[in-house]
Amino acid sequence: MTGLVVGLEANRPTVLADDGTRYLCYLRGRIHRDLGRIMVGDRVSLNPTDPGEAIITDVDTRKNTLLRPPVANVAGTFVVFTVTEPRGNRELLDKRLVLADLSHMEAEVVLNKVDLSSAEEVEAIRDIYRKAGYAVWPVSSSTKEGLEAMVSAPRQGVWVLVGESGVGKSTLLAAAIPEAIAATGGLSRIGRGKETTRRVGLWRLRNFWLADAPGYTSLKVQVNDARDILRAFPEFALYDCRYANCRHLKEPGCGVLAAVASGILDSGRYRHYVAILDNWVTPRA
Repeated sequence: MTGLVVGLEANRPTVLADDGTRYLCYLRGRIHRDLGRIMVGDRVSLNPTDPGEAIITDVDTRKNTLLRPPVANVAGTFVVFTVTEPRGNRELLDKRLVLADLSHMEAEVVLNKVDLSSAEEVEAIRDIYRKAGYAVWPVSSSTKEGLEAMVSAPRQGVWVLVGESGVGKSTLLAAAIPEAIAATGGLSRIGRGKETTRRVGLWRLRNFWLADAPGYTSLKVQVNDARDILRAFPEFALYDCRYANCRHLKEPGCGVLAAVASGILDSGRYRHYVAILDNWVTPRA
């Protein structure tokens, strides 16, 4: 029997078996030894023991992992951003989008607190990221404007909300999954120290799962190939360059540089691309 780990509290996993049955599980000793710890999002094999209880016998190889919150096999991230109150940092937004791509996750942009922002400012940010190929969802966690459209869009797998402090990730989670509040008395509490996770859960929303804890805070990574960063700026591919291996820095005949200079391509996204190249790509020996 196989299933998905949908809850974890005090290192006791709750598994939703493929037949729809929930089991509170124990781990065999070798799982602890070989894996370290189980994570929400893990696909596992299990053997039922008593009614409603089972032993996890094996864990599938993970596609990826997040450490805060501790979630495995993340299919996508909702990168939450606020235009005002507080004014979001677009460089951090772009870094999170790049990190999602490097981690083989999908990414969508959520513009929260639109009820506190002007329609013109919201539309300007939405236009930039739609042109970059991202789904963009203007929402309000307080009025629930746009929330139904966001959660009902087709997607699959496990998704996590990420973003800066103050952008309303927790209130957005509470608005999206109020049943989590009713069932547990609050959203999952993720601490900053070692092994401080109290509880993490997955909640079914239409055709995907949403983790009930805000996402990762670590951003800087080391990348060996600049093309991995370039791939995360897909709108650059719309412009022709003289050289096939153009990095869009100082090369003659660069269509991206020309588009930035003419105002066709957003200069902020371009500046963030250069900054990420400088800070994340390991220089060749």
